[in-house]
Amino acid sequence: MSIVSPILPLYAESFNVNYTMVSLAVSMYAFGRFLADVPVGLLADKVGRRLMMVLGTIILTICSLLNATAPTFALFLLYRLLEGVGSAMWMTSRTTLLADILRPEERGRVMSYFQAFMLLGSSAGPTVGGFIATAHGLRAPFYAYAAVGVLSLLLTFFLIHDPEGVVKKRGESSGFSLPLIKRLLTNRSYSMACLATFTIFFMRTGIRSTIIPLYADSVLHLDANAIGIVISCATITNLIVTIPVGHAIDYYGRKPIIVVTLAVTALSTLLFPFTTSFITLCAAAVVLGLGTGGAGQAPLALATDATIDEPHGLSMGVYRLFGDVGFVVGPILMGFIADNSNLSMPFYVTTVIIIVNVVLVQLFAKETYSRKKADSIVAPPE
Repeated sequence: MSIVSPILPLYAESFNVNYTMVSLAVSMYAFGRFLADVPVGLLADKVGRRLMMVLGTIILTICSLLNATAPTFALFLLYRLLEGVGSAMWMTSRTTLLADILRPEERGRVMSYFQAFMLLGSSAGPTVGGFIATAHGLRAPFYAYAAVGVLSLLLTFFLIHDPEGVVKKRGESSGFSLPLIKRLLTNRSYSMACLATFTIFFMRTGIRSTIIPLYADSVLHLDANAIGIVISCATITNLIVTIPVGHAIDYYGRKPIIVVTLAVTALSTLLFPFTTSFITLCAAAVVLGLGTGGAGQAPLALATDATIDEPHGLSMGVYRLFGDVGFVVGPILMGFIADNSNLSMPFYVTTVIIIVNVVLVQLFAKETYSRKKADSIVAPPE
């Protein structure tokens, strides 16, 4: 998916639209995910995780081809919306699968291994996409996206299987109900995990995927290749720290890792407006990568721990819904702010939002698992 990230705002801009409309190219994809998250979670409980993942990869592959050939901006936005639906089917179902198979004491470190494999792709993707766009034009990365989509489909179809009995067990007892949603959202640890994932997705799409490429292009005058390298600096750094952070999540607990990683992320967003060259922009991206090192697995571990006895598909669907609200709102709000002020102001606004999130998590989240605390409990003598 990250193959198109360095060129997506530039490709949207090629339709001769303003920054706010450019941001819709990112937000429509997120809006498709937003619409599909909870229904996909319910379906994953009823028909299985694997089927939803297979259908999702088919939709992603077809829509990436349609994006490359879109004759108008309106059709491009429609294809991005449908692509978001496919992404929700893939990502919510695989998150639910993890919730099915992982125990609390291994959740942080195993999710870090999972995150590391995902980051291998997202680290290489922007650089590969930048080179492809420089050599063959802004439409070419979408064709590469489709080719990788076919590979993903084959791997999913032949190698991924539902845990035995999970569809029957979850499908017979789960479904959408307002009391269940209320119970989930009044769970303080779960709701703070949802808030954290909202903030991280807000930053990723509003800042990393939208404003950083525009800032690099309009203020620092970097080309698509250089922009791809900048984004890869963040994701490669994220890759380097994600496994150690995963072990820290299990040892120190979910809450302190969320607080620390969000605080470093806030520092990074504050640095970007002061960058003046390719090198300083890369340095700020490295700090961003350090901050987001636990952003994927720590809130997910907290949310999964807190809802271990709830229907996994629905709880993971609601959790991803919060992330996709941030996905939708981030680019639109940041694009609007950039249009009405300048390309530095979105960084300042995001810094404030992240700091508020840090305070709320520190005050209200309850720790769900920490091996350090468990080890410190001395058994009474017999």
